[in-house]
Amino acid sequence: MKLLPGTTVLLALSMFASAALADVVSDASSVADFDARDESKDWSGMLGLAALSSPEYIGSEDDETTAAPVIIVDYKDTAYFRVNRAGYWFWKPNESFRVGALIKLRPGAWEDDDDSIEDLGALPAGFDEPDAQAEPGINLAWRGGMASAELQLTSGEDTNVAGSFDYRFNLSDRSSLTLRASFEMLGEDEVNYQWYGDISGADVDSATNVSLALIGTTRLNPSWTLFYGAQTTSLDDEIDDSIIVEEDSYTVAFVGAGWNF
Repeated sequence: MKLLPGTTVLLALSMFASAALADVVSDASSVADFDARDESKDWSGMLGLAALSSPEYIGSEDDETTAAPVIIVDYKDTAYFRVNRAGYWFWKPNESFRVGALIKLRPGAWEDDDDSIEDLGALPAGFDEPDAQAEPGINLAWRGGMASAELQLTSGEDTNVAGSFDYRFNLSDRSSLTLRASFEMLGEDEVNYQWYGDISGADVDSATNVSLALIGTTRLNPSWTLFYGAQTTSLDDEIDDSIIVEEDSYTVAFVGAGWNF
């Protein structure tokens, strides 16, 4: 039985350096791969291309359009690497539930040389640009019928928690629509590092961002799948109060196509 769309490997190369894009494209193309996957194969996946419209960085008022390659590989629904995370499902007691270990790469939320950042003017002394971080952790996944859920607990600058709930609607034998609600709770040290320049002694609290997405897929033929949709995210007030944040929410729209193997 196929379990979670997240049990895939999705490598999107350097064009997915933006934190605003990595999770969105990973989730969208994984849903498309899940729809098309051949369970009889040990190795399966998708090769394709995605076009996205998103903010230049999370919190920017300026948008940009990006094209990026999509490469998905899955091995026996057990080991995976997907844009910003890699892991292994080490306990699968039944067809509905599983537990795994993972390591998650979190891109920096913004860059000093971004045009939008430069438009804000000089940042305070000691206001450091965040680097990408590798966060080890665990994740739990469940699927029941048309619904699925996943919870991740990772350790970066602080302990961070992310969760999602999906409900899938089959529109026809070739098309589906998935509604996804998700959240990410960042510890106070993570918020300080990503949004407040990692300034020592900053009065910063933890923050929770919430997102809602619609992901559509259409099987064009046995070999090709189209995926499309949008995700909107509301930023916590603690992040919105940062001097580099201009908007308290952002939306990523996407469309892509992939060849299934």
